[in-house]
Amino acid sequence: YQFSADHSADTFQSELAKLVDTLHRVLPAVSQETLYKDFNLGYQTVRIASRIDPTQSEKLRRLQLPYVFLEPRTWRIYPGGTLAAQVLGYVQQDDQKSNGIYGIERQYNTLLTGKPGSFTAEFDLSGNPLVVGASSEQPAVNGADLTLTIDSSMQYMTQTALADTVKQLGAESGTALVINIRTGAIVVMAGAPTFDPNQYGKSATLTGCLGQESVFFNPVVYCAYEPGSIMKAVTMAAALDQGLITPDTTFDDPGYRTFNDAPMVVNWNGLAYGTESMTQVLEHSANVGAAYVAHDILGANRYYPYLAKFGFGQATEISPQEEKGSYRTPTNSPRLWSPSDLTRQAFGQSIFATPLQVAMAYATIANSGVMMHPYLVSAINNNGRIVTTQPEALRRVISAHAATLLTSMLMHSATNGLAQPAQVPGYTIAAKTGTATTQGLTSDKTEASVAGFIPATNPLFVILVKIDRPQATIYGGTAAAPLWKAIGQQLMWYYHIPPDAP
Repeated sequence: YQFSADHSADTFQSELAKLVDTLHRVLPAVSQETLYKDFNLGYQTVRIASRIDPTQSEKLRRLQLPYVFLEPRTWRIYPGGTLAAQVLGYVQQDDQKSNGIYGIERQYNTLLTGKPGSFTAEFDLSGNPLVVGASSEQPAVNGADLTLTIDSSMQYMTQTALADTVKQLGAESGTALVINIRTGAIVVMAGAPTFDPNQYGKSATLTGCLGQESVFFNPVVYCAYEPGSIMKAVTMAAALDQGLITPDTTFDDPGYRTFNDAPMVVNWNGLAYGTESMTQVLEHSANVGAAYVAHDILGANRYYPYLAKFGFGQATEISPQEEKGSYRTPTNSPRLWSPSDLTRQAFGQSIFATPLQVAMAYATIANSGVMMHPYLVSAINNNGRIVTTQPEALRRVISAHAATLLTSMLMHSATNGLAQPAQVPGYTIAAKTGTATTQGLTSDKTEASVAGFIPATNPLFVILVKIDRPQATIYGGTAAAPLWKAIGQQLMWYYHIPPDAP
C-alpha cells in the first residue's frame, strides 16, 4: 500500500492520528512510530508496506481510508513454504527487475523470467494515441514452466522427519536424499534447517551445513564432507570388480596396523577380530580390513581409477552451485600424497564428497554397476514446446557380477552389522553406516550417516541420511539409521511396493 497526501491540508493533519491507528491495527508489522515518520517526510507519495497478505489487503480495501491506495504488484509466491526450498531457491524482486537467487530459480533464471511486452505509439497532448501516427507492439513472452522430479508428498514427509531428527538429537544440521535407481531422478532432496522463500530475509542468519548464512545453499550438492565408513563399499567394489577378492576372502585383523610408516590405523571400537572375511569387514565396519584391501590388495594404481569411475572429485552437473569434492592421489598431489591417504580413503577419511556423490555411488552398485546421470528437472514447457528429460546411462563402473556380490555383502551388513536399525520390516535392504569425525573438531563431533538401497533383491530407491554433529548419539547406526528406516517404510507404502522378505 502507498500513501499520498497534501501535508499542508488541515484535514490531513486532523485525521493523521486516526489514520495511523487504523493502519497499525490492520498492519501490525508496521509500527505507529514508523507510520508517523513516513507520513511526515514531506513526500507526495510514500510506500508504507509491500507484499501484504490478501486478508490485510481486503480489510484496507473495505475501509476505504483517505490518502491510502493499493498498488497491485506481481510477486513470486511459494505455496509450499519451506517445502524443497533449498532445491528451489527464491526470487529477489524490486521495482525494476526480478532475479532467481540460489537453486533452480538461479539455474534457470533466464528461461523462467520470460520477456516483458511493450507498446510504442505517437500520442496527442491529451495522451490519446494518434490514429494516423506510427505505432508498434511487442507481445510479452511468458517464462517457461518446469516440472521437477521431486515427489512433493515424499519430500514433505522426509523434510518434516529430518527436522524432527535434527532437533531430537541436538544436531547442527542434516541431509536426506532419495534417488530412483533405474533413472537417476531425484525423488527427495532435503536439508535441515531450511528457510521459507516467501520470507527469505528472515532466514539470513540461520546456520546451514557451512555455518552462518549458508542455509540458502542446497546441502545435498553444496556441502562436501568426509563420508566415513560408507566408503568401505566403494573400496570393496574396486577389489571385487578386478577379481582380487571374493566375499569370503579372509585376512587376520589384529585391531590395529601401521602401513608403510604411516599413522596407525585402528578399528573404530578398538577390537581385534582375528580371521575375518571381506563380508565381515563390512559387517564389523573394520577400518583395518578396509585399509588392508586398499593398501595390500589394490594399491594406488588399482584403487584411484575406481574413485574416478564412481564420480568422486567430479561435478554431477546437476547444478552450477555444486561442490566437486576432492581427494589426493600420487598424480594430482605428488608432493602431498602419502600412503596414509590411501589407507584412510579406504574407510572414508582424507576424501571429501557431497551427499549426492555418495548416494550415486550406491545407486550404481544397486543398478548392476551402471551409473545413471542424476537429474532434477523432468520436463520444460517453453510456451508449448515441451522437452522431457530422458534417463541417461553414463558408464559402466563395475561388472554386474561384482555388483551382485557387493549387494549380498551389504545385505549381510544390514542384517548382522551396524546398519541393523535401518531394517524395514517385510523388505530386504542393502546398507552401510558411516561415522566420520569432523576435521579439526573433537572426536564426539561426527557426521553420522547411512547409505543403502531398498528393496535389495530388486533395487528401486537409494536413500542417504546424514546427521551433522549430533549430541544425543553420535553413530550412523543410532543417529541416522532410524530416519533411514522411516523413509524406507514410507517409500514402500507410498509406491505400493510388494514385500520381498519374510
